[in-house]
Amino acid sequence: MSDKYDDYDWDELPADVKAAAEKLGYTKKIWDSDGEPDECDEYWKDLTAEQQAAAKLLGYTAATWDAED
Repeated sequence: MSDKYDDYDWDELPADVKAAAEKLGYTKKIWDSDGEPDECDEYWKDLTAEQQAAAKLLGYTAATWDAED
């Protein structure tokens, strides 16, 4: 997950950020355990436009998304 919301627990996320995270496959359990959903293994170009918009809201760019492990 990007550094922008690293220190937030799921219940502390603003509603729009939580909705964006859900579009990328996050759940409360995954988020709060610092896990990553399968969608995070996709390259930026393979994300849907909606997923790219969600990732941008979480603080990612194409370069930072593809650079994540």
